[in-house]
Formats: sequence, structure tokens, C-alpha cells
Amino acid sequence: MHMNLNPLHAKETLSQEKKPTNQERHDLYQENQHLKNQLRDLIDSVGSYRGTQRQFENFELKLLECQNFKTLIDCLIETISIDFNLDKVSLTLFDPNKIAREMLGTILPHQQELTFVDVYQHLCLPFRELQAADVWPGGSPGSMRPQLGSSLAFFKLSGFQGTGVKSVAILPLIRENLLIGYLCLGSYTKKRFTPDLAIELLSHLSAVVAVCLENTLSREQLHQLSQIDMLTRVKNRRAFDKALRREIARSERDNLPLSCLFADLDYFKIINDTYGHPTGDRTLKAVASSIQELLRETDVLARVGGEEFTILLPNTEPEKARDIAERIRQKIEHIEIPDDKGKIVRLTTSIGYASWKPGLLANESVDDVHRRLMSTADRAVYKAKQSGRNRVRGEKYSQLRDS
Repeated sequence: MHMNLNPLHAKETLSQEKKPTNQERHDLYQENQHLKNQLRDLIDSVGSYRGTQRQFENFELKLLECQNFKTLIDCLIETISIDFNLDKVSLTLFDPNKIAREMLGTILPHQQELTFVDVYQHLCLPFRELQAADVWPGGSPGSMRPQLGSSLAFFKLSGFQGTGVKSVAILPLIRENLLIGYLCLGSYTKKRFTPDLAIELLSHLSAVVAVCLENTLSREQLHQLSQIDMLTRVKNRRAFDKALRREIARSERDNLPLSCLFADLDYFKIINDTYGHPTGDRTLKAVASSIQELLRETDVLARVGGEEFTILLPNTEPEKARDIAERIRQKIEHIEIPDDKGKIVRLTTSIGYASWKPGLLANESVDDVHRRLMSTADRAVYKAKQSGRNRVRGEKYSQLRDS
């Protein structure tokens, strides 16, 4: 075998073999650029995800900071729209006992975006239909994950049909494997919510929203129970004192009159002793309900003793307070309560009223007005009882300067 052992010749041959062509250099350059672009896109994608993640985390912190149910609803409808640049938001909640609606009051905020469902089957039905149509993956409501899309079924469920929304994200709110509602996010851009998008952040958000809703409602319900007389379902003494101080401060600020009524049921002990405590309880409930029917939404009714009720009347002059007291007296006089044997029980009440307006006495604090107004109304009801019961009597606030 002949071998070329000339080193110069070997080096020249090796050099010729390794030298790339122009085309190879071009291809290598193109491949290198492609890898660079891929790396840049990957870095941008990671940065974008981290930015989105921070955005979600910041919003979830806002949810956790909400102190009451109304603030939470505002956050879920208004704040989320701003923070995530959404065109439409809707929230549907399962509220069979109307607790959530009670927390929000008689004038519901966000009436267009907020819906309550009383029957669980009605809440689940749209999802069952979507599962049956293979629009939503199967499984029980408790195992459902957020879904994104632009189908007509999604627009119907979210309430966005005919609003110009072109893509929707639906976030089922699950607690203990039960559906408690769903949050819907809508965009006028069709590519905003598409089925191929990752939903991990949306899944986490839906879990946080569900927990916040449940915790806030439970906390507010406990607080409300602490403010209510459990028998008559009107406010208790503690809640009345808080409301009175609030209204005194408001009257001071706006220079408005404030009136207070004391209603003491006549001979209530005889009703309990003669007809039994169940009849007495029915009587107290009927009285509270009858008084409440005559009051404005801004008025405050409370049970402050066994058979004693107080009524706070903001922005009410003495003459108007007397008229209201007289209507209450007459209505209670016509109440008919059946005892356990069906016998009708009737009763009457004595009512005292007092009114206060900023400037009646100099250098009064809120506590001073609170004490004197209550004492004056209490003195007035005592006069009503002393003069024969079943009547209304007033007492001038200025006559009782000190307690």
C-alpha cells in the first residue's frame, strides 16, 4: 500500500476539504439567524408571560383586599375591565336564599352585568348543553376548567350576544366541587380569547374569585347577624347606636333635623302571661313588620328591649315625626294576632318622640347628642304611658340639657 507522507500535501488537502462553499456559508448564516430569532422570541415570550403573571397577581391581590361584598363586585366588573383592557364583563352567581342580593341592598349595582340564579339546575343547564354539543369538554360542573372561544353558545351563556363581542373567556367558579357561578370576559377582538391559548392563569384566577366570593359573603353574613335582633329581624341596640351616631354626624354636616321615636308596647307582659310566649313572639314579629312597612328606606328600626322599639328618622322635623308616630300607633292598634287556640289578641302602644337639629345646644359632641336625644325620647314615651297609654307624646330636646 502506498501512502503519501508529505505533511505539506496533507495540510493542503485538509484545508481544501474544510473550506465551505458560498452557499454553505449562506445556509449557515441563515440557520444562525433563525436560531437567534427563535431565542429572541422565546425570551420575549417568557418576559411577556412574566408580565402577564404579575398582572394577574396584582389583580388577585386587589380581590383579596376587598372588605365587603359590594367592593368585591365592583372589582370583578369594573376594575377587571380596566386592568385587563376588556370590552365586556358579566358575572352570574348562584343565590338561592338571596343573601348576596341582600348584601348589595335594594338598588343593585351593575344591573346589566350582574345576574343571580335561584335554582342550581338552571345554573348548570347551559354548561350541560355545551357539554352535550361537544363545545365544552365533558365532566361534572365541579371539574370544569375555563374555556375560550367565539361560538354563538359562548355568547349566549355570557350574555354578550349582539354586543359586538367576538371572543369570550368563561371562568366557572367552583367551591367544593359545586358550581357557584361564572365570570365571563369579552373582547371585540376575535383573536383575544382563542381555544389554543394557555389557561393556567385564568384557572388560578377563577379559583381565587370563587374563594373571595364565598369568604366575603360569609364574613358579611356574620357581621349582619351580629347587628340583627334574631326574633323580629330588625336591627338590635348595637346597630341602632351605630346608625344614630352616623346620622348625627350627617345631620351636623348638612344642617338637617333628626328625629327619634320610642315605641313601648302596652301591657305586653299580660300577653305573655295570658296567651304564652309563642303568642308574644308572634306579636313582636307582627309589630316590627307593621312598623317597617310605614318607614322609608333611610329610616332605621330597632328592637332595643323586650317590648321596646326605636325608630330613627333622618331629615325629619318634629311635626313630621309626630305624624309618623301617630300612623304607627294606629296601625299597631289594628293588628290581630291569633294565639295557639286561634283566639285573636290585640294590643296598643305608647310612643314618644324627640327631635334635634344642629345648634340647639352649644358645644355638643356626637356622644352628647346621642345621649340627650335618646333620653328625651325615653322621657316622652314615659309621659305617654303616664297620660293613659295608647297615645303619642313629644318632648323638646332643649328641655333636657344634661343627663
